[in-house]
Amino acid sequence: MAREGRTVDLAIERNNYTRRSRSIPRKLLAQGSWHLLPVYFLLSLSDLGREGIHNSGSYRFADHVYVGRASGRTALGRLIDRRLLSLPAACAMRRRYQRARTELRGALDSFESSIRPLRVLGVPCGIPRDVHDLAATLRAEDPALLRRIEYHGLDIDPCVLQAAAGFLQDSGIPVVRFHRGDALRASSYPPLRFHVVVSTGLGEFLTDDELRRFYRNVHAVLEDGGTFYTSATALDRRSEMLLRIAELKTHYRTREEMAAIFHELPWKRLSLDRDGTGLQTFVTAVKQGQGESA
Repeated sequence: MAREGRTVDLAIERNNYTRRSRSIPRKLLAQGSWHLLPVYFLLSLSDLGREGIHNSGSYRFADHVYVGRASGRTALGRLIDRRLLSLPAACAMRRRYQRARTELRGALDSFESSIRPLRVLGVPCGIPRDVHDLAATLRAEDPALLRRIEYHGLDIDPCVLQAAAGFLQDSGIPVVRFHRGDALRASSYPPLRFHVVVSTGLGEFLTDDELRRFYRNVHAVLEDGGTFYTSATALDRRSEMLLRIAELKTHYRTREEMAAIFHELPWKRLSLDRDGTGLQTFVTAVKQGQGESA
């Protein structure tokens, strides 16, 4: 049984990335897309491009966009990286993380000062840069609120959990815990109720049915009046070609499609805002309590 369970775990870990081809250059040649080979090799000079190509869907890819600092092999690689980071899709992706900090603080501030701890769940947690940055702000502006936070990170990749733990080590958050598990399995979640749940970057890799299952899991672990912040990506044809080369297979959704999925669950308040590019929809949903009407 242990061997069978580990086989399932390994399959899940592989599904954490979207790349399937052993050699992308060979795949391009087999498809007759030889004209894309120069693009592939140029992208490989960029740290963002190389991470996308070799580890499509990885937490490092997202965090590189969030930081927005160009790097790569040679001056040409850094130039390409800078261009990639300035694409509208990358700028919109960066704003979803920035918006997460704002929504996180607003949600924490909405609870009475007598409530402690304030439990926050990041799923999948990746590198919790939003939480780290918020903690740095609270150290200066509201240390009392910082002392009330209990952070939990859930991710399927043990390497991610190790990196996240190191990243938050000196954040000043008094309680930090990490859990290895699959966001689509209700049994993976810690047996707690959370005041805030944050998830960015997962929904783009889920089918509609998987996304519904994920949202049901989140709704189940939220406190009444708790806040769920997430996002969705819309199609940007300028970036789609680059993503296809790296086999970053994305499920694009409009604001209206996200609204339809969210309305299947009882929320007291639901806000869906597009960013300035129209390429990201930011979703903030507050759980309806028993006896409350929407």
